[in-house]
Amino acid sequence: MPEYLSPGVHIEEIDAGPRPIAGVGTSTAGMVGVTARGPAAGKPRLVTNFLEFQNTFGGFLPEPDASVRAAWADDPAEGGRWWLFPLAVKGFFDNGGQRLYVKRVVSGRATRASGTLGHGLVSRIAADAAPGATGLELGHLLGFTGVGQRIEIFRGDDRQSLHAATVVAYDVAARRVELDARLPAGVRTARGDYARAGTLGTEPTLGFSAISPGSWGGAVQVRVLPVSGASLPVLPDPREGPQFITRLTADAAADSATVTVAAASGLDPDELPADLWAQIGPDRFKVQAGRPDGGTVTLTLPDGAVHPPWRAGLTVRRVRRGNTAPVRTLRIGGASRLYRGAVVQLDDGTKLTVRNVVSIADDLVTLDEPLPGTYFDTDRIQLIEAQVSTRFTDPSGGTVTETFDNLRLSGDSPALLTTALADRSRLVRAAVLPGLSTDPAAFPVPETGSWLTLAGGDDAHDGLSVGDFTGVDGGSGQRTGIVALEDIDEVAVCAVPGMWSGTVESALVTHCEQLKDRFAVLDPRDGLDIEGVQTFRERFDTKYAALYYPWLVTRDPLTGRDVEVPPSGHLAGVYARVDVERGVHKAPANTVIRGIRATDGIAQDITRRHQDVLNPRGINALRFFPGLGHRVWGARTLSSDSSWKYVNVRRLFLYLEESIDEGTQWVVFEPNDEALWALVRQTVANFLTTVWRSGALAGTTADEAFFVACDRTTMTEDDLANGRLICVIGVAPVFPAEFVIFRIQQKTRETQLA
Repeated sequence: MPEYLSPGVHIEEIDAGPRPIAGVGTSTAGMVGVTARGPAAGKPRLVTNFLEFQNTFGGFLPEPDASVRAAWADDPAEGGRWWLFPLAVKGFFDNGGQRLYVKRVVSGRATRASGTLGHGLVSRIAADAAPGATGLELGHLLGFTGVGQRIEIFRGDDRQSLHAATVVAYDVAARRVELDARLPAGVRTARGDYARAGTLGTEPTLGFSAISPGSWGGAVQVRVLPVSGASLPVLPDPREGPQFITRLTADAAADSATVTVAAASGLDPDELPADLWAQIGPDRFKVQAGRPDGGTVTLTLPDGAVHPPWRAGLTVRRVRRGNTAPVRTLRIGGASRLYRGAVVQLDDGTKLTVRNVVSIADDLVTLDEPLPGTYFDTDRIQLIEAQVSTRFTDPSGGTVTETFDNLRLSGDSPALLTTALADRSRLVRAAVLPGLSTDPAAFPVPETGSWLTLAGGDDAHDGLSVGDFTGVDGGSGQRTGIVALEDIDEVAVCAVPGMWSGTVESALVTHCEQLKDRFAVLDPRDGLDIEGVQTFRERFDTKYAALYYPWLVTRDPLTGRDVEVPPSGHLAGVYARVDVERGVHKAPANTVIRGIRATDGIAQDITRRHQDVLNPRGINALRFFPGLGHRVWGARTLSSDSSWKYVNVRRLFLYLEESIDEGTQWVVFEPNDEALWALVRQTVANFLTTVWRSGALAGTTADEAFFVACDRTTMTEDDLANGRLICVIGVAPVFPAEFVIFRIQQKTRETQLA
């Protein structure tokens, strides 16, 4: 009861009668099978079209080795053609399926492709250069030491050395270096040419492995590069005094020892330190300022200063120092972009220096070692982080590429390289090895080139067993095989296409019978004749599954040949299409089968005489009718109970039961009295009225179609004392017109009048 403790207006929300029940979906399918790649651990993955399936699980599978193929295809009791699974998935979408949960099956002996990186300093050639050139544009200059460093140029295709030279100048922003010797041959980016400083170390730094087992991982490549996560300006020391910006008032020759500039605010010798630095054009000089004379000031350059001729009007600005001694602190603009342990590179114009950040207080950054020189407010520091690129070329077509920027090699941040790949990569996982260093001069690199190709992955198809398909229950998210479909409540139709193994199909039927909210579509063994399929059917008696015969014929895009495929994938798509177009109460029969050959799309011809034998035994025939195409011509379950012999009746009740179950969860722990019973009756009746109006229930009125009882007649005092609310529901389903009979007799007009 609400409490009213003080005067005022009080607003209350009240329930306005019974709560509506929303019908659950019936067209979502779940399938278990072998794929070329894709996640093998975790819950089944949702795909909504065949392209998405290919992107996630790979394309079509080739036939396995002859010995493996024979072991499965020739086993009448525990065999199957599991390599046809992708074709069955395609058949599902071809026939109107829209949502499919896929659980990949892998052999217990399957292994992942893997590889390790050493360490060194490698930078790719970023722009072509002709023979005789001395300038090179590189992918980065992170980890380089600057002027005087020795680098070697290599061809990307055969790793042959092209040139070795010394750096005489560099530009970090443009990523260019000038060499002391001309290139004897041209370099090309398309060939993958690269520059290397020093030698490569073989001590492992990072280990990479494909995200899932299988030989597919042998086509995965990984590259790790240092990248600039931020370029931040050095701030001047507050003791440096005021800034000034002015211009030359007169031309200055190349040998000028002094220049004349316009007087400006801040350009007062009394306010400036003895160590005064100015930037004239692109160059920086230590100068002395004279007294203002008639609106101009004379700046004296150091002895022997080399500079080009300058023209009047050239900008001259003061350059203030960020540090005046070899200290460990420096003020940095945007220091919030940095973090403890961050690796930074400082540039004084001739030397590149790497330091680690120890602490940050506002804009004051403390480094692990003293600064090697003086840095000015025109200088910038680079935050060095890692970039991981991965790429995979699918043999069946298509390429998957990934790029992850601003990653860290150490720490416990979500941006840690291993953590980021575990959370976001669809291709690889990484592990830190003892040789890993945050020094960009010893960054993780492969022994040759810039890309690491993983190796050693094996599908181990010769180790596949029926146990891999049935699966084990390791708890939510840890289940495998058929058992893993339990993780997805939305699944309403399930199949293991191509598997006729008694163990596998029994496990699938048991799965449906235990959960009581889904229906199985089974495949017979391929090539069975009429007697053979009847014998195959004898092993089942269940109202939660249906069997379709014979197999279908479609084109395998991988080989360009026609192949026989199991019907369960196509039929699951037919179920979904009929559910969407007509409703779950409509029998999924007398419906065209899509995605098979226009002629000879069914592996064996089934005649009416054949079906006279098959239909009473619950074997649904797939038949060809001239002018009507290939059609599903049966709608029976595998149950011996005549009450549940039709697929649509069984699935209608699954729909009703699951919808009422999910739509009445609010009833639990409510006061178990007449008011609640009335709400439950009205809630269920409203839902069943909607179902009846859709044509799913028989009867010309709602009273003929269903009844709902929830009162003293359905519950005893013992039920109430034990917390039981019992609601009895009866519905009259619409049965399919399986046998359409027109009775015709001969009558004359005279006979009728007599």
